[in-house]
Amino acid sequence: MLIVHFRRSLAPALLASGVLAGPQPALADPLGAPPLRSKPALLRMSYEALDIGPSETMGLAGVHYLVNVHPDWYVGASGFGALAGERGGFFTGGFTVGTGKRFASKWLLDAGLFVGGGGGGAAPQGGGLMLRPHVGVSRDVAGTMLGVGVSYVEFPDGGIDSTQLNFTLGIPFDVYYGRAGDTGKIVHPRDLAGLKLKHSEWLATYGEYRPPDKARTTEGDAMTAMLRRIGFEYRRHFDDRRYFLVETAGAMGGASDGYAELLAGAGYRIPLPGRRLHLTASLAAGGAGGGRVDTGGGAVGKARVGLDYVVTPALKLGLEGGRLVSAGSFDASFYSLSLGYRLGDLGTSTHGQDARSLEGVRLAKWRFAAVQHTSLDATRKPGYKQDLSLVGLKFEKFLTDSVYFTGQAHGAYTGDAGGYAVGLIGAGREIPLRQDGRLSFNAEVTVGAAGGGGVDVGGGAIIQPLLGVAWRFDRQFAARLEAGKVIAFEGKLDSNLIGIGLTYDFSRPEYRYE
Repeated sequence: MLIVHFRRSLAPALLASGVLAGPQPALADPLGAPPLRSKPALLRMSYEALDIGPSETMGLAGVHYLVNVHPDWYVGASGFGALAGERGGFFTGGFTVGTGKRFASKWLLDAGLFVGGGGGGAAPQGGGLMLRPHVGVSRDVAGTMLGVGVSYVEFPDGGIDSTQLNFTLGIPFDVYYGRAGDTGKIVHPRDLAGLKLKHSEWLATYGEYRPPDKARTTEGDAMTAMLRRIGFEYRRHFDDRRYFLVETAGAMGGASDGYAELLAGAGYRIPLPGRRLHLTASLAAGGAGGGRVDTGGGAVGKARVGLDYVVTPALKLGLEGGRLVSAGSFDASFYSLSLGYRLGDLGTSTHGQDARSLEGVRLAKWRFAAVQHTSLDATRKPGYKQDLSLVGLKFEKFLTDSVYFTGQAHGAYTGDAGGYAVGLIGAGREIPLRQDGRLSFNAEVTVGAAGGGGVDVGGGAIIQPLLGVAWRFDRQFAARLEAGKVIAFEGKLDSNLIGIGLTYDFSRPEYRYE
């Protein structure tokens, strides 16, 4: 995912001709340094109550990351999770496209369509395909956009077919980026005018939840096994002490395959003598459930304290412990270990170090990929095998010219496995097969958590090696064919996998701590 800064004071101007304004390139260095460009974007939160039965509703929260590709059109990634009702663990993810028009200065009329997959919480989602058209109106209020609208949610081969009001909060910001071909080049200080450096951290996490004696499964049985989880966390520092965090994780051991969580919150850290060790504390809230874990409607809160140790300026280790509470019977103590990678992000802000004072701000290579995967003859818990297809999003952060780190999320949309979801982290390598770069080969290995939909993944831990071939249309876009395996460490899932994808390459300004 892209990490960007927002400029609230410019929200009305940014949104002047659509949901967002058109691209605004920065000045280029006359001696040939690459220009730093910008596009307006919007982080939108939504909430709606779906009718999923004659007398049952489900409160569904959404997070949408939307970027303009044209003055009147936007695209982005969206995710939804249950926060109220009886379907804790219901999550979907996919892609949104939409359009908007300004009227009466501060008002915006917006319409769009979400297409994705997922489910969970024993909801009637069928194969998992979710369609959600929406139309709404919003108004600029103190640098944010408050809105109300109507959405229609349908699972075409399931039992959810609901029209409802939805409420939204949008935060405008700018995305700063460079052309894919400018990767590795130094950004001229002139292009950094008005930008600030903010510290950010990407963390791979592993931990265990230890439920108390009173914890029960959604069937009412005693929950005695520990729940092992693997996840991913992003932290964005406001200053040397305060930070914002987003974390996601899934079960990879115990008896709760299919459990997943997505939370956001804030934290505070205090440096200890020696400056390498920091004491941290944070609070977060969000949605969680699945895997027969009783989180009620899905809303959870998490409090934790920990220690961070700076190994090098770019790497850190972490140890945390705390408590998670839910709307159901699942309240658990936990510990978590993390390995973090530290970067300097650039954007508009009132706080942070002036970017013009930095030396060596470079454009780093990133890639997004929208993919469709099919697991052939995927083993189900009753013992039979059936194909299942997933829609997914990958991001690939290149550490060198050819080696990349990848984070991925996938959700089932066909194959009678609604609610089956996959989260992966790993690494890969890309090798050009032609001098012009149009044809390339890549190999990657990822590990993570999967579960739900009746797929036999044991405790949830899986490994997924893939090989791919990509054909580049231009410097930004390419089509990719993928093939590999998905193997559960404890369950019977051992399936061949084929997939297709569309990739988008770009570069973004980063300050690397050496």
